[in-house]
Amino acid sequence: MNTTNDPLWLKLKDFAFDHQDALTFTRRLARENNWSPKFARRVVDEYRRFLFLALRAGHPVTPSDEVDQAWHLHLVYTRSYWEELCRDILGRPLHHGPTRGGAAEDDRFEHQYAQTQASYARWFGHEPPADIWPPAAVRFAPRARFARVDTEAYWMLPKQRVSRVAAACLLAALPLVTLAACATQTGEISLGDAFVFLIVLLVIGLAIRAARRGGKGGGGGCGSGCGGASSCSSHHDSSSGCGSSGCGSGCGGGGD
Repeated sequence: MNTTNDPLWLKLKDFAFDHQDALTFTRRLARENNWSPKFARRVVDEYRRFLFLALRAGHPVTPSDEVDQAWHLHLVYTRSYWEELCRDILGRPLHHGPTRGGAAEDDRFEHQYAQTQASYARWFGHEPPADIWPPAAVRFAPRARFARVDTEAYWMLPKQRVSRVAAACLLAALPLVTLAACATQTGEISLGDAFVFLIVLLVIGLAIRAARRGGKGGGGGCGSGCGGASSCSSHHDSSSGCGSSGCGSGCGGGGD
């Protein structure tokens, strides 16, 4: 299996998500998910591959959370999605419906996700990129505390980053604390002064880290992302060729 001469893939490769707008689809995707422009472009390319698999894999497919954020947003561009993509490129509707919840649904979506990753490797000749298609344990980790945040009104410090920076600052400051403790024996500096210096160093480190917004970034503009996806295969509803599985949160993407 390969996509080299597949007419569907050739059409999807040429499909234009971005137009001559001040805020293009890819820029909006980056903004709403706090991603770098480069990462957002990569996610859009993976979304193309997911759309291809939805019709060619032969089984229901489930996207990664990152790919699903692109799907959510594309659904908001209704003419682009339903007319230009589904009608003109796919030749059939591709629906996105919410999960019904429960352990059985969780198991089903995890199985579909594994199938999707395997079909990706078969069709494209390599494993999907792990930073966009993570393992199922990461993909389906609990996300009940996801929320939309106005970044103009709030600062966001991811806990994982904070813990790493705090550990680095503490390690860097240990020699200073040791020197300060020794200095207290000679009366040159107090232990309290050293502690204040340590706190200042920690705050500076956190501020520098928070200000650096490179790479993948933080959480998205949507709530919890999705537990599943939609699929197109011969054993689904013959009226459209598509069956739906879908989203844990029912979030439909961002918009001004």
